[in-house]
Amino acid sequence: MKDDFYSLYCEAVEENERLKKENKSLKIQVVSLTRRVRYLEDNQDPIIESKVNKAVDKITAAFEDKVFSLEKQVCSLKSILNNDGTNSGIPTSKTPIQKQKRIPNFRAPSDKKKGGQPNHKKHKLERFDDSEITDTVDHAVDVCPECGAVMEHRGNMRTKDELDFQIIVKKIRHRFINSFCPACGYESKAEIPNHLKEENQYGRGVQATALSLLNEGCVSMKRTQEFITGISHGEIETSAGYIAKLQKRLYEQLERFDEELKKEIIKLDIVHWDDTVIMINKNRGCLRFYGNDKLAYYASHEKKDKAGLDEDRILNSLDAEKKVVHDHNIVNYNEEYEFMNVECCVHLLRDLKKVVDNLGHEWPKKMINLLLEENTKRNEGEAVFPEYVGMIYDECVIEGIMENDSDEDKFYAKEEKALLKRLEKYKENYLMWTYNEDIPFSNNVSERSLRSTKTKMKVSGQFQNIQNARYYARIKSYIETGKRHGMNSIKLIEGALKGEYITIGQMKEHDNLY
Repeated sequence: MKDDFYSLYCEAVEENERLKKENKSLKIQVVSLTRRVRYLEDNQDPIIESKVNKAVDKITAAFEDKVFSLEKQVCSLKSILNNDGTNSGIPTSKTPIQKQKRIPNFRAPSDKKKGGQPNHKKHKLERFDDSEITDTVDHAVDVCPECGAVMEHRGNMRTKDELDFQIIVKKIRHRFINSFCPACGYESKAEIPNHLKEENQYGRGVQATALSLLNEGCVSMKRTQEFITGISHGEIETSAGYIAKLQKRLYEQLERFDEELKKEIIKLDIVHWDDTVIMINKNRGCLRFYGNDKLAYYASHEKKDKAGLDEDRILNSLDAEKKVVHDHNIVNYNEEYEFMNVECCVHLLRDLKKVVDNLGHEWPKKMINLLLEENTKRNEGEAVFPEYVGMIYDECVIEGIMENDSDEDKFYAKEEKALLKRLEKYKENYLMWTYNEDIPFSNNVSERSLRSTKTKMKVSGQFQNIQNARYYARIKSYIETGKRHGMNSIKLIEGALKGEYITIGQMKEHDNLY
């Protein structure tokens, strides 16, 4: 029994010692926690305020960054929506339905009314001479509308002339007769020309009309076929495959003209050039133009690169005295080329207008006014002083740099800065027209020359392959150059199909006659 009590006593002593140690540890923790609570109570507001302020600053900074990013994105989207022909190369035809069309025009408005101006010569069809009349149609009242008696026609009458035409289908049979000389017995057979080798074939009138519609009228092969069937009242039904073969044949007939035209362009003192995107078998290709208001050379390529330019053998054939007008094509400044570069100022006006629309800065407005006013003076025969223009030009650039620095964080500031650097670097190229009255203010010759190609792309969508695009380019060169000398496209094509294309010299002679 004693042993049992002793065992319990020992256990109680051990438990007591354990509890003492635990109690001592708890007292130490209580003291530590009490001190910590008092410290927190004494310093509660500054700590919380500091932590809250840091958190608020962090959230605010992130929020401001997000807002700034979204504002830039909104400005960018608004800028895209505001793009039109006045501040970019977007054609008027691409204006959205709900948006008002803005036709690019940097000319100053005048007080003149729309339409014909006072003393403007009226153009109308003049009355035919009696010797010109081919048909006469009489119009008369034969029965009296009052009593039904037969009317008598008197000699006095009024006349009106009408100019019209009718398509007459000809079914021609060519007969090649064998001949015999009774004196010497010589026998001869009339030679059959190449264009009459088949038993039956379409004449050159049909061929030239189809090719003119296809290449000048921007009509698709199927609709060309339908049009010819319609105007012939169903008598002539060509196939699309036949028209495709005609296109290739005409291309081959114009090989010598292509080389002749290229040599003429290389002789020019001032050459305009530009390119535009065309679709070739679902891929982006390009169609280039070289020339002036009298010569038009076109070339098609699968890519817009220097290799294609060198393949055309025009720019790399020009010497240091030649001048090339373009829309700031950087490839033109390649060290391998010797010619002088002339920048298009109309494209510059669009770039300046875009800065005005996006940033509202004053320097591009001043530059626009300078260019327009000085060009107007030149067009009206007044003197333009290059030194004065250059001085104001420099002032605009300096003011632009200052305005850009003050708004460098705004949307479109980077684009404005790039434009200012370009203006500094290419000042001489932009203002070359002020030193030489023969140098044009713009590259509109190229713009107008490529415009019809956009219409063709809308109609046909694309070229099936690069070779078809080259067919079109060479034929267009021939037709367009002839038209610039006052010649008719169908007559031009008919001559080429005979193997007797109209030369540049013949075109110039025709131009001098009219």
